[in-house]
Amino acid sequence: MVYRVDVKHIGHYLEEVDIFRGLSERHLERIAALCEEREFSEGDYLGVQNEVSESLYVITRGEIVVTTTSKGVDVVVRRVKSKETLPVAVLFEPPRMVTTARAATDGKAIVIPRVRFMELCELEPRIGMHIYKAVCGVLMSRYRYTLERLAESLDPASHLDPAWKGAEV
Repeated sequence: MVYRVDVKHIGHYLEEVDIFRGLSERHLERIAALCEEREFSEGDYLGVQNEVSESLYVITRGEIVVTTTSKGVDVVVRRVKSKETLPVAVLFEPPRMVTTARAATDGKAIVIPRVRFMELCELEPRIGMHIYKAVCGVLMSRYRYTLERLAESLDPASHLDPAWKGAEV
């Protein structure tokens, strides 16, 4: 179910969200004007790996399990809870999901349509730059965490091939 939002109320909520923290009240209200609230049920998908993402979700209640598929097995990579966003892939071109997001519980999210969000970032460069800097910080944190888990799982004698396409070692 979709609901229209109270811009002031949503703006105050957004100031505590990872990628919006630090924006001015005016900027937060501009973003809030794009938002809808949507309820989701346990088991609902908010995005599927390799599909195009049309919306950014800000979780207000509930929990989302984010997985990736490797060798036919779904691996949990993180759990998204209140005041966190997903998928940040919505900001990329193309906005293709690198993970699958499925509701672990019933909940509620603030939903921002990708097209309108990108338009706002172009119209308000300060908002756009703030968002992209914040997303880079989020991605760096997740990348560091992933590399630490990978390093823990490897035998010390293991060697990663840096010639692999896309590798950064």
